[in-house]
Formats: sequence, C-alpha cells, structure tokens
Amino acid sequence: MVDFSVIIPTRNRPQFLVPAVESVLAQAGVSLEVLIVDDGTVALPSFKDARVTILNNDQRGPVPARNLGIASAAGEFIAFLDDDDWWMTGDFLSRSLHDLRSASDFTFADGVLMFEDGSSSIPFAFDADATSLETNNSILISGVCYARHLHGTLGQFDEQLPYYWDWDWYLRVACSGIALKRLAKPLVAIRVHPGNMSSPDQEKARRENLSALEAKHGLAPLILKNHLSLAKE
Repeated sequence: MVDFSVIIPTRNRPQFLVPAVESVLAQAGVSLEVLIVDDGTVALPSFKDARVTILNNDQRGPVPARNLGIASAAGEFIAFLDDDDWWMTGDFLSRSLHDLRSASDFTFADGVLMFEDGSSSIPFAFDADATSLETNNSILISGVCYARHLHGTLGQFDEQLPYYWDWDWYLRVACSGIALKRLAKPLVAIRVHPGNMSSPDQEKARRENLSALEAKHGLAPLILKNHLSLAKE
C-alpha cells in the first residue's frame, strides 16, 4: 500500500493542472499515487510519471469526481489538491504523514491566498474543531490529509452539497470525535481567480446550499462567506 492517494479533480483548466501535479510529484519522503479525475471536455496534458493515473468522471460534477477518486484510491491516506492550487514545499506530505502516524487521523495545513495577477497574497491560518466549524469553514481542502478508512465509517462525500461538501465532511469527522490536527505553517498556495467556485456570481446557489448544510447539522443561521472574505476579517 502506498502512503498517499493524492486526488486532483479537474475541469477544463490544463494551464493550472500542470503546476499542481508538479508540486505533488516533487513531494519527498513518502510513497504516493496521483489520481487526476477529469470532469471536463478539454484534452489533458500528458504526464509521463508512472504514479499518475487519469480517471474519467463523465462530467458528473466536482463532488462525484472526488468520490470517484476515493473509490479508486489505494493509499493509506487521502490528500486533495484542487487543480488551480499547489503545494508550496516538497515536505507537505511528509509533515502530514508524521502527524497522521503519531497524532490524528486528520490533518490540515495553513496556506496563502495568491491573487492570479501576482499583485498580492493573504495568509490563511486558522484553528478548527467541532465547535468552531459550527460557525466558519476555516480549513482549506488543498491542505487536508486524512486516513482513507474514515470513509468506511462516515460514508462518501455528500453530493447534495456541491458547494459545502467539504465543510460537511469536516463537521462529520470532528463530530465523530476525531481530533483535527493543524500544521501551523503556510504549505498550500490557493489561487484566487474569477473561476473559483465561490465567486460572487454563484451567490444565490451558495446561499441555498448553505441553508441545506445548516439543516443537515442543526446549525444556527450562517453568514455567507468564502475563504477570501474569512481571511480578510
């Protein structure tokens, strides 16, 4: 069994995908496989590394793409990287593996929100636990690693929550009693650009999905935010 299955869902953004994959293949001190889940129609770049596998999601959407990646994973641990993000250091996975083996079945790292035009960047560094997650989603999915066996007890990602499946997952993990171990170092770069799923033109759909998250977990009414607005608070 390999240490990590790194799952990269992608949809028609080959210009972003290449640096994302390169940042994974540059990871040292761990064994890994890279599962690129293609949800688009644009031809993907060719990756010569034998650790890279491409899966076809038949344009079923980003959450089914992640569930397909998990169903195909052989690693002891799961790591996600969005196709427009990248890992900033070659020791992200080895740092995560240390804590996964010694401290918790779930880790998450700090990051940096990087504006696409290079004009500026904003640090993203927050603690998270079962209580804080009832108010804010302060975890970056591209900085998350966790034991694959968690899906055996907690199930797959909720495909009825296309905007907040990740927040739902964190709540399910934390409420099951598993500690969320933070790597308090900026290890993940999050690209801020108009194509982000949390862009303003999707506000109505996001509000409706946030209401569904509130109902599922019995949460008080939540303020509609994204990671950029949270980092600016």
